[in-house]
Amino acid sequence: MVTPAVYLAIRKVPFASVFLFFGTGIVTGYYLPLTQSIFRGLGYSAMLMVVLLLGMEIIGRSWRRVVFPLIFYSWLFLLGILWIARELPAQQANYIQPAQAEYLIGVIADEPVYGDLRIRFPVTIRKRVQGNKERVAAGQIMLHIARSDTTADLSLSYGDKLLFPNTLRELGEPYNPKQFNYKRYLAHKNIYYQAYLQPDAIRLLDDNQGNIVVAYALAIRRYFVEKYVYYIADSDARDIVAALILGYRAHFPVETLTAFVNTGTVHVLSVSGLHVGLVFLLLNFILGFLDRFRYGKSLRFVLILSAIWAYVLLTGMAPSILRAGVMISFLLVAGWSRRANQNLNSLFASACCLLFLDPFMIFDMGFQLAYVAVLGLFTLYPMLNKLFEINNRWLRGVWQAVLVSLSAQLFTTPLALFYFHQFPNYFLLGNLFVSLPAMAVMYTGIALAVSPFPWLNEYLAMGLSFVCRLLLGGLQAIEALPFAVIQGIDFSGVQLGCSLLVIFFFLLTWRSLRKSFLWGTLLSIGMLLLSVVITSMHYASYQGLKVYNVGREVAIAAIDRGKVSLFSTLDSLKHPQLARQVLPDLHHYVRTAAIDFHPLQLKRGVQVNIRTSVGTLGIIGGKRIAHDAPAQDILLWRNMSFYDQIHSEQFAGTGMLLIDGSNHADRLAEMIKKADSLDIAYYVLKNNFAYVWEKK
Repeated sequence: MVTPAVYLAIRKVPFASVFLFFGTGIVTGYYLPLTQSIFRGLGYSAMLMVVLLLGMEIIGRSWRRVVFPLIFYSWLFLLGILWIARELPAQQANYIQPAQAEYLIGVIADEPVYGDLRIRFPVTIRKRVQGNKERVAAGQIMLHIARSDTTADLSLSYGDKLLFPNTLRELGEPYNPKQFNYKRYLAHKNIYYQAYLQPDAIRLLDDNQGNIVVAYALAIRRYFVEKYVYYIADSDARDIVAALILGYRAHFPVETLTAFVNTGTVHVLSVSGLHVGLVFLLLNFILGFLDRFRYGKSLRFVLILSAIWAYVLLTGMAPSILRAGVMISFLLVAGWSRRANQNLNSLFASACCLLFLDPFMIFDMGFQLAYVAVLGLFTLYPMLNKLFEINNRWLRGVWQAVLVSLSAQLFTTPLALFYFHQFPNYFLLGNLFVSLPAMAVMYTGIALAVSPFPWLNEYLAMGLSFVCRLLLGGLQAIEALPFAVIQGIDFSGVQLGCSLLVIFFFLLTWRSLRKSFLWGTLLSIGMLLLSVVITSMHYASYQGLKVYNVGREVAIAAIDRGKVSLFSTLDSLKHPQLARQVLPDLHHYVRTAAIDFHPLQLKRGVQVNIRTSVGTLGIIGGKRIAHDAPAQDILLWRNMSFYDQIHSEQFAGTGMLLIDGSNHADRLAEMIKKADSLDIAYYVLKNNFAYVWEKK
């Protein structure tokens, strides 16, 4: 039982500080390797602090004011470490490993996503099978199943229990600069292994083995998606409606998604606080008449809260909508209880609640962006709204919409730059344009989902198709404007930290009105600007050659002070492999339209020599190098056969020999041994990081 003094002290603790220390403990526990002995030691320390907290009544009041904060925040920090460390593989005795068993038994942990080449979904491992023996196992993996035009897809859903071969392999690091780190992305979801299987290797053992509530929610969402498919003939409109209302993006076209991303409106497609807020506004307006009755306000609060969680259930309880539901529930409770200035406390209280349910949420981009955006609305928006008073109702509504978008964008920009490395210049225009169509799609789509009248559903579907076409056409027009997107922004962790310090000191200045915090804000801004200038100067003055690892293909970039020439066997800059593995790095030097692209037509036995302003390179495939070949900085040797030999005289004047992924693994070992014996400088690109040669 908590003593009165401790209870009163906890009531006065701002949840912002609770979130700060608990969240810091979670991040520390994730990156800090803990052995079993250290883990137990921290557990005993946390228990001791709980005893000290409960014994605070024994200590005098003057000591309590000093000791309580120190013990309380230290306990929160240790609790954060323990809370996430208990979920990590090091603390689970039965965590699954590759080659540990012949077969694995697991349950599908989320709805399968159907891509062009494969089906992917996370699987929670339950057992491992060796021979005829089954043993308990733990852990989560990402399972990929190949798709083929000649065979039908497996019919899989959340909660299916599967038996499949243990072909687990650890996720690899990205092979190219600035390439998306899929390994880190899954690690932040506590997934460290993946497997690729053919459909005939999967055996369905049972169904409905997942969480009953989640399974029911996903079944409801599937029903509504099928209803949209039945009534809405336009595929683009259907995909937008399903994504905007239900958060369903399993078949969302890349071109449509790009239009939302490049205009800064992609948040509309992720069911979040915006959508829950629209539901709240509609219900608040419809049920406003209840305030005239004695217990009407309480009844309205119960009905709105129930409707919001019904909507959360309708959307399949995706993490983003679950997060929004918890957040707005805390805000509703604070408003209903008539507590003044409780918005920030309710915001951070909901974040702490979610981290107790799943500590890995703190690494989720959606979680971070959502809470930072709402933080901007609660802090920056009221300040900006007081600067100008507009009497005209319509102009005031437009001005407030601009301020809402600006407040959220300014607070989320550092995180967006860090994760996505681009900035939509017309985000204000995009958000102003998308607000009314998105609201119309939201309300009309919900009406279509719940309407039992086929004749009415057809008219609603026609309206949705028209509005979605208008929405998509407008966003594509904004995307086509000159300089719509700044790409290739290298926003480092240091710059992100400086940006967060700017926000932190700004909030402290706003709350306390003290000059010392204002100086902290200005100093943080100065550090950020200095870091940005240094980074920009580095990219503007860079000279070098980069040979990217693109498997059996070739992609070589010559970079000379902001001018980029790209040589590749892939057909164009629009090729998905270049867009995914090469362009994220080149965007830091130049825009896509300014890249000088040169397609390579390589023939076996023919050496290609390329001269650039930063160096020379040669490419040869499956043939001895000519003795009279010109000297070159880099030589890429491809498609080696067992008849090809390395001789030292062939490499006179060659700075570096590169061996890429087109060469057979068995041949590589022999070629490496020969190059070592001849003291030839070489670099193996196969299953390795890209080769970067910087001109001095």
